[in-house]
Amino acid sequence: SAAVVLAEQTSSSIVYAGAWNSGANKYASGSSLKYATRSNASATYSFSGGGVAWVAYRGPNRGSARVYVDGVYKKTVSLYASTYSAKQIVFAFNWGSSGAHKIKVVAVGTKGHPRIDVDAFIRLSLP
Repeated sequence: SAAVVLAEQTSSSIVYAGAWNSGANKYASGSSLKYATRSNASATYSFSGGGVAWVAYRGPNRGSARVYVDGVYKKTVSLYASTYSAKQIVFAFNWGSSGAHKIKVVAVGTKGHPRIDVDAFIRLSLP
């Protein structure tokens, strides 16, 4: 049967490059998140599964990140919103069958509101 697995931002399956900070947030999954404010800071989640989602915080001081799946650019995701909202699925991708995969988010460094967050990643395990 299929299973949904949450990987918190502290998971050893996530590799961070560049400048990242940890911050407590009572509305975040696990009550904390990782965030970056400099361009090209990245977070790469390696997993085995058939689907993946990136969970982040949206708000007026959030910027954009480029998303890569298995090394291929998919889209630039904006985390900007006029009000704050926690635990948002901001990007999702599905392969339809299980395998070894990676998702990478890379901070753009949006002028005026450069912050991006990694609250968690969700993976879908298929039989």
